[in-house]
Amino acid sequence: MHPKEAKKQRIGTGYLTKATVKNSLIFSDVNLDENNEFITFLDDPNYHHVLLYPAKNPDYIDGGEIPSSWETPLKDLKKILVLHIIDATWPCAKKMMRLSKKLQAMPKVSFKNSYRSQFVIKHQPHSACLSTIETVHQCFNGLEEMGHEFIEGNQVNLIDALNALVSFQIKCEQDPDLPSTRGTKPSGTKTYEYSRIREKKNRLFYWDTEISPIGIKEPDANLKKEE
Repeated sequence: MHPKEAKKQRIGTGYLTKATVKNSLIFSDVNLDENNEFITFLDDPNYHHVLLYPAKNPDYIDGGEIPSSWETPLKDLKKILVLHIIDATWPCAKKMMRLSKKLQAMPKVSFKNSYRSQFVIKHQPHSACLSTIETVHQCFNGLEEMGHEFIEGNQVNLIDALNALVSFQIKCEQDPDLPSTRGTKPSGTKTYEYSRIREKKNRLFYWDTEISPIGIKEPDANLKKEE
């Protein structure tokens, strides 16, 4: 978790995820290479660490089958899978990747399919964006589909927590007598269905992995942005 998220978003979806998912941990730092607790965790030989992050040739967590690169550590060596997810805005996530060699070195997993965010009270910079809690939900769906986890549908608790947060914030937005953690004033009744997309001009997003695996290089002036 980026320190900005840790300080400003006390009920953000990263914290909701931590409260909902057993055996989950939060490490907060910009450069995780300097976080001793994180380094100690990585050095534990009982775990196989992977990072959910865009890459040119990632393994897919929602591909329906256990990735071949997991076979030896998980089946032969009996290691425990640890999935790392960065909880930050996209610019902050890229900075964490740029500074943290340990994150860069982790095997990358990503989504094969497209999902629509239900975090309707927040603008997203791209239609492929999901909140942290939705990301974990989709990961659990994928792990269950490949037969690595048997959650029996309990991952729906993550979406229930998100829906409760969204419903409360919408209620606060529309009722001047209720304090809102978002600090917004009532602006009338709104209809929400999917997260609204507010594309960030001149800002690279996930497709910048075609230029750089961690998205830190500026695009060529003639590069045409994907729709």
